[in-house]
Amino acid sequence: AGSVYSPGDMLEIDPPLIDKKDSRTPKEQFKAFVDECHKRGLRVMVDMPSCASYSLYKQRPDLMAIKNEIAETPGGWEDIRMFQPWDDRGKRTLNPELLEYHKKFVDMLIDVGVDGIRADVARTKPVDFWDILISYSHKRDPEFAWLAESYTYEDASPQANMPYDRPEDSLRAGFDAYYGQYHIFHEWPNAKALHDYVIENLNMSYRVENGRSVIGSFATHDDVSPMFHGGEIYCNLTSGLQATLPMLNPYFVDGFQSGDRYIYKYGNQYSQETDTDSHIMKVHEGKLDIFNLSRKPQGNNPQIGEFMKACMKLRDDYAHILKRGSYVILDKTKDSQDQIIAFARHRQGKTILVLANKDVNNTVACKVKVPTLKSNQKLINLLPSYGKESKFQVSDGQIGVVLGPGRIHVFEIDTPNIELYSNNVYKQH
Repeated sequence: AGSVYSPGDMLEIDPPLIDKKDSRTPKEQFKAFVDECHKRGLRVMVDMPSCASYSLYKQRPDLMAIKNEIAETPGGWEDIRMFQPWDDRGKRTLNPELLEYHKKFVDMLIDVGVDGIRADVARTKPVDFWDILISYSHKRDPEFAWLAESYTYEDASPQANMPYDRPEDSLRAGFDAYYGQYHIFHEWPNAKALHDYVIENLNMSYRVENGRSVIGSFATHDDVSPMFHGGEIYCNLTSGLQATLPMLNPYFVDGFQSGDRYIYKYGNQYSQETDTDSHIMKVHEGKLDIFNLSRKPQGNNPQIGEFMKACMKLRDDYAHILKRGSYVILDKTKDSQDQIIAFARHRQGKTILVLANKDVNNTVACKVKVPTLKSNQKLINLLPSYGKESKFQVSDGQIGVVLGPGRIHVFEIDTPNIELYSNNVYKQH
């Protein structure tokens, strides 16, 4: 049907991607693309659709969820049809035809060298299904990666015919990472909300296999551009957090690196054409048009990309701390609105201090308690400067800060015993 989320056949390559003048088969062309990515140091993951097009439903009714002779659709997704992961005999055993179909999808990707799968709306399949499919992929390629589009534990699904979201179950089934909730960071009222979410993820990591993670989805393909939440300053703030928060893999939607607000053809207008079988639609302001052809990102803020690169270099340079160190939440005073994000990452006697102002509009001042800090500690920001300058005053055991709007600062400090004198220390599994 033209949409990655409404496939006509998961085992074929989308025809517009194929060069008709090339003598190679579509899958040979696909493999050539993957090979060229690998030559450039890029890994390739492919989006696995959660549902099917109407045409696929007509061709393969044995794969589909049908109730009272009517094909089921999630609420609001009338242009697709749902797969049926269970058999039709009421025994709650998995549908063997659907499993075989998805195994062939996995085989096709591994055959051309793809490195992993991003599973769209992972909750549409049960844990048993994923457990079998992921195990199957690892028998062919132990390093094949799995990312679940799963957000947060739900008491009730917001969509009709859609199972509840259970991210921890996805990790238990073998997914390496899941989406999480960082995309609503701009809605969180204060620093405590961020800390609470980090702790929630760390606690969950203790209950699942070592190495599971959440992606830094401060913006996903379903969200408006981060530029709408505070422009360059907000983008830089989130880049710094992605480099320094625990259990987190950085994640950026294309266009972020240049501050592009409209990464699609028609901007905030009704499209005059569509590649889907849906009605011509109005694209939401600031969002990707994930259903039609887009243009090359062309924002006017390349400095965002430069700051992002600096953040990723910092993450690599201090990987032994930032990827494995403990998470130490620092106490504060005189921050009545709780806008200063203050934490340390610590491992094997080495400490990275992170101080950030969540408020992208106002300067905020407070005192941050840093156990065992000495008054002669030199503070050298490991990240480039941007926006309004900040001020710091170091004394024994604390730092007086005046942070510019949306500023994030990262320092290496000499506090080898900081964990012994801190009340809020969380280990990374």
